[in-house]
Amino acid sequence: KSLITLLLLLPFSLAWDDVILSPPEGKNGEPKALYFAQGADISTDQYSSILSLLQEKVSFPLWVGIPQCPADVAAIPFGLSSGISRIQKAMTKQGMPSPSHSFYAGHSLGGAMMPDYVASKPDEADAMFLLGSFITRKYKTGSTSGGRPQVEFPVPTLTVGGELDGLCRISRIVEALYTQVTFDENPDDQTDYMPVTVIEGMNHMQFASGEPPSFVKSNDIQSELSEDDAHAAVTDDIAAFLEGIVSVTPSDVIRSRVKETVEFVKPITEALLIEGYEQFLPPCYCETEDEYGGLQYGTCESTEACNGGVRWTGEVSQHLMAGLDDPAVKGLSINAVDSIHLVTEEKPSCHLPHIHGNPVDNANPGVDADPLCESPDGCTLELTTVTQPVYENSGEVDIWRAHFSVPWVDTGFLPITANELKTKIKSRQAIFQAAGLKNVSYVEQDASIADGGEGDRCGEINQKAIDWALEQLPEKTRERYETYGQKLTVGPDIGTCKAGPCWIWDPLRFKKDDDANTVNVQAVYFATENKNSYPCGEGKLLPCSAGFHYCKLLSPARALEWMYVDGLKNVLGLDKEE
Repeated sequence: KSLITLLLLLPFSLAWDDVILSPPEGKNGEPKALYFAQGADISTDQYSSILSLLQEKVSFPLWVGIPQCPADVAAIPFGLSSGISRIQKAMTKQGMPSPSHSFYAGHSLGGAMMPDYVASKPDEADAMFLLGSFITRKYKTGSTSGGRPQVEFPVPTLTVGGELDGLCRISRIVEALYTQVTFDENPDDQTDYMPVTVIEGMNHMQFASGEPPSFVKSNDIQSELSEDDAHAAVTDDIAAFLEGIVSVTPSDVIRSRVKETVEFVKPITEALLIEGYEQFLPPCYCETEDEYGGLQYGTCESTEACNGGVRWTGEVSQHLMAGLDDPAVKGLSINAVDSIHLVTEEKPSCHLPHIHGNPVDNANPGVDADPLCESPDGCTLELTTVTQPVYENSGEVDIWRAHFSVPWVDTGFLPITANELKTKIKSRQAIFQAAGLKNVSYVEQDASIADGGEGDRCGEINQKAIDWALEQLPEKTRERYETYGQKLTVGPDIGTCKAGPCWIWDPLRFKKDDDANTVNVQAVYFATENKNSYPCGEGKLLPCSAGFHYCKLLSPARALEWMYVDGLKNVLGLDKEE
């Protein structure tokens, strides 16, 4: 191992650009030490300003060491650990006494690497803080007595994110806040042990100073704060956290800041919850027996350990598809409950949407069986739906990882929300007929406009997702997006071949037009008439495909994340700054 380390570091060892900041004059008490890991391609001296300000704010003498990593990339094997060892010796040689406390920290990729270093030497660290970075998902190793996932880390850690960080997005910081604090078994304790704060209006580069490297400039967002104001806000949080560690007294400042952050990011948290975000709580994928003795129509219920279904599908998508605002079904109401399943699953059973209350599993009420209600007025239908959220970075390579050849790093660069919701819901025709309406036209109610129908039903749901996201935004965030953001628009529904596999693999479309500053979203739909064309059902070899309206849908959380981060870059990208 030592030979490999020597060979890796040899090209960089002639002149290291390490930075050592001795404490400012007038600080009394036992000295403390801070070892800081640089972000990728950001030089070590670009952190001198913010860390010097931190030295001024803390009450104790704080020595700071910023070791240069090989090629300014902390992810190169052994580069960070050897750099810390090297700078510790240099700090001692420069006059640093044995510190009473040792703190570790990092920014960006350096922050992504530092937790692994600290976790390997927990006895050497009294605390850690991460800027534009976070404790990665690999540390979600614990669980409550009921099986709810919990983040575990051996050292108290402060995480600070920027609202306009284009590389470590605010949505990933919200995930850290929720999983480390809000969703913990003891959230009050975790507020002190693993607090998370967000600086409004701040971007990624403002955790440092000076000219951003090309990768940051190409992907960050213009800040709404001056560098001085950003540094002041960040160091206020860090100083309060470190003072609490040294005094062994929880910081009221930090508790207040976490509370402020929870309130500020509430729209993102709610969007992730209504999506059924898998990093908050994994899917149950349960096999539940239905009233017919089979598994096709069973409802997967959430537990403390897992999430049964996507709330958006049950609470919004199926309701919109039902057409409850149509005067023809005045007085009709539905209760819809969703279950998360892989839409490709066939064994032990496929899973399908269903209107419950049928005498037999393959009956289509109002067609080959009596309707469930004599008329829509006063009628309530019970439905179940099926959704599969599809994610982009659930262990797959994102651009940041590919750029630095570290495929296992969780960096928050890509969107964390679902690329699409593969949604199986009941058709409007099926619902109208079950409610007692006669002579309901499949083409009018469920075909796309291009196919002769009266509306693009999946597109209507996607428009609702966009509208919902806009309504959730804080006023300033909404004004920013409406003024500069690349607007989400909805295009016509796209049909696919008349077979389930075609719909399964035909993705939701996103078509960017940078000149017009828009992104057009088009759903892929697959609908079927509400009648059985062949023998089907639980007791048959084939499932019944009658009365379905399948949609590739835009997650409201993806729409919201777009409005906070990605939708700003076309106009407000750091590389667009004059």
